[in-house]
Amino acid sequence: MKEAGNVKNMKERIERIEDVLASVAAGDMDARIQSDIEDDLSGIEAAIDLLINDLTDELRQREKMQKELEIKLSKIQEQQKTIVQQQEDLLELSSPVSKVWDNILILPVIGTLDSQRTQIMMENLLQKIVDTGCTISILDITGVPTVDTQVANHLLKTVTSARLLGAECIISGISPAIAQTIVHLGIDLSAIRTKVTLQDAMIYAMKQNKRADEVRALSNIVIPNEQAE
Repeated sequence: MKEAGNVKNMKERIERIEDVLASVAAGDMDARIQSDIEDDLSGIEAAIDLLINDLTDELRQREKMQKELEIKLSKIQEQQKTIVQQQEDLLELSSPVSKVWDNILILPVIGTLDSQRTQIMMENLLQKIVDTGCTISILDITGVPTVDTQVANHLLKTVTSARLLGAECIISGISPAIAQTIVHLGIDLSAIRTKVTLQDAMIYAMKQNKRADEVRALSNIVIPNEQAE
């Protein structure tokens, strides 16, 4: 009877071990055997509890590290968003469009042009044309060291888009190096009004503006009908 009792007790303890292991496998890291019996099986039970303890500590450490990494990643993403926003703000500020005279806009460009900056520059200029109703705009690239094919094509699109909005776009300040590059690239700027300096562009724009005023003044003259005799 004693041996049968021992066997039964041993079976129950083994089932207990199996239940604890199954609980741990299911994610219950608080499950423990915690046997108070001192025999050959108790060493195994204690070893399993120690193994579960080590595994629990490792998992908690990994969870802590993962949370720390997630926090760092979130901070990096926020910093990247801030940097991108600052870059966009700088691009906006680097492409200021100003109304310098009645009906005349000017966009001075300084520094290296790339496709992104040229695109923003074009959008700013076109929006300013719409907002102010100005029909003459000057794009001064005196401070631009060089251009490539994409930038030159953007400039062409800017002029074409301005015309579609009823405004003439004058490009001034084309340096000899840029002129040679444009010719070398085979880009045709013959349809675009260009001036050597910003001053020349301003003089031309003011003359065009004056002529437009004269035309408008003439169109407002009403010729009276001759009185019938």
